Amino acid sequence: MSNTECIEDLMNAVMTFYSVAVIEHYMIFLLISKSRSTEGVYDQLLNAVRDHLDKEDRILNNTLRLKECVNGNVASLLNELIKNIQDGITLVNDPEFISNYINDFTIAVKALTKYMLHHEELMSRIINELQENIRRYMRSLT
Repeated sequence: MSNTECIEDLMNAVMTFYSVAVIEHYMIFLLISKSRSTEGVYDQLLNAVRDHLDKEDRILNNTLRLKECVNGNVASLLNELIKNIQDGITLVNDPEFISNYINDFTIAVKALTKYMLHHEELMSRIINELQENIRRYMRSLT
């Protein structure tokens, strides 16, 4: 893949991650915060997390060729994110988690919050690395 194709893929990935992932992360954090005082958001929260993880899984599958364009650190972070998303999907579909979600929401939301914090930190690291790659490329044009 040419350098130009790579940089275009990197820019598309950053735009996609910002427009979908980052915004949804904070929407989920908002729902988690609201869930502490509003039972009405319980179903909305779980559905939002499931939809978000499914969407990110599809996005990453569509951007796997990014690994050809980035250094080993970013490729490693992408692999870690893929595993993290699969772990999240497993978490929200786990019968024990669902049971806690229904019967002891506090335990379930703590697990979900811990997962989402790690997930968001990982995504932020990837976005920062991709941005740095883009800046290096753009500097090379000057």
